[in-house]
Amino acid sequence: MTDRRAIRYLSLAAKAGRLVTGGDECEKALRRGRGGLLVLAADAAANAEKRAASMADGDRVRLMRVPYTKSELAAAAGRARPVAIALVADEGLAAAFAAATANGT
Repeated sequence: MTDRRAIRYLSLAAKAGRLVTGGDECEKALRRGRGGLLVLAADAAANAEKRAASMADGDRVRLMRVPYTKSELAAAAGRARPVAIALVADEGLAAAFAAATANGT
């Protein structure tokens, strides 16, 4: 896993219980009204990208394709299986992650 600060925000969100992983779980969280930042792995398949785009359709959540692989996202989330789609359900952590990712740190 990379040692960049941005990916550490995902780990922090996971430890705080504010990171939802997987397409089905993200959809459920969004239906329950949880907003935040929808994260799409760099190596996510085209169907995962379409699914994430349809989930982000609306004002509640922003979609961000990140430079991290599914394996890097899984490691940050503490998951054994690759993670193509994740939802950072904390506005503060989502903003910090997005800013750090944009800055490349």
